[in-house]
Amino acid sequence: MNNLSRRRFFGSVAAAAATAASWPTVLNKRAYAAAPTLVPRKLPFPPNDNFGNYEPTISADGNSIYFARFANNGDKRVQGASDIFVTRRVRQSDEWPGTADDWSPAERLPDTVNSNSTDLEPWITPDGKSLYFMSYRPGGLGRSDIWVSHKQPDDQWGQAHPVVGGNINTEYEDHCFMPFDLPGQPSAMVFVSIRPRAAGQPPTTDLYTTRQVNGVWQPAERYESRLLDSIALKCRFSIVTRDGLTLGVVSVHDFGKFHTMLFVHYDSASKEWKGPIVEAPFNDWNIDGACPNFQANGERMIWSAGYDHGPDLISGGSSGAAGLYDLFWLPTSEVVAYYKARASLS
Repeated sequence: MNNLSRRRFFGSVAAAAATAASWPTVLNKRAYAAAPTLVPRKLPFPPNDNFGNYEPTISADGNSIYFARFANNGDKRVQGASDIFVTRRVRQSDEWPGTADDWSPAERLPDTVNSNSTDLEPWITPDGKSLYFMSYRPGGLGRSDIWVSHKQPDDQWGQAHPVVGGNINTEYEDHCFMPFDLPGQPSAMVFVSIRPRAAGQPPTTDLYTTRQVNGVWQPAERYESRLLDSIALKCRFSIVTRDGLTLGVVSVHDFGKFHTMLFVHYDSASKEWKGPIVEAPFNDWNIDGACPNFQANGERMIWSAGYDHGPDLISGGSSGAAGLYDLFWLPTSEVVAYYKARASLS
């Protein structure tokens, strides 16, 4: 993996932007020191706890949160390097997210979902009937593949299997299967794959899109975007449409170290992603925090971060062990308003 530093990464993006007048620049938080900012909101304890919660996904009704948990943080229920858990909002009378009394302790999903390998990056479908995730377990095509488990008639999770069809899984790394719903276009999914763009070429990290037609996944296609292609070290792309703006959140990963977030937006008229690229104001290059999911109705953005446990090598490191993360959230309307202000969009 490329160990390009954060400083060098942003230098490369800015330099690329400067080579073409039409390319956007990166706007950092210091440029707007006097402007309103975003302050991450930490979820109660539980769903946060001493064992950590990583890369969450939230159900459409906001009452279930699925997440990954690492074995090295002490939860003896974890059978692999990481397993997928769920916490549920058992009392719903208070304003979301409520208090610790409103949430159940974390529950490990059954062995039909989890394995003795690494299971990460859950995404729950809006109907709550399918759980997609990334796994390193045997039985896939590559080092990491996208797997799925479906709810059975008895409401139990069925045996997980690799997603079939669409050239979604390959002999390379495929991960971060996320919704990709653009205004005026059919519903789709986007994921990250480190595969060759053409036969005989070296693998490169790119975004790919696919969609289901009559229950069949269509062939995945590399998603071409001058803006997104200019951002190095992409590891997830999350999008939401709210308050008249389609916002894209690019998670970037200095592999073996930290995740952070960049904001961009989609222009429906030109059907292009555009800048300026805006840093999340809570980015900290010494602390891991990114890979968000949006609630299906676009109401909330949820993510995991080590803000209260860093600075440190929160993820990765020489041992491959991951660190301790908490769940944070923000109303999507606030994130959109923040981007609009910094991008000078009405």
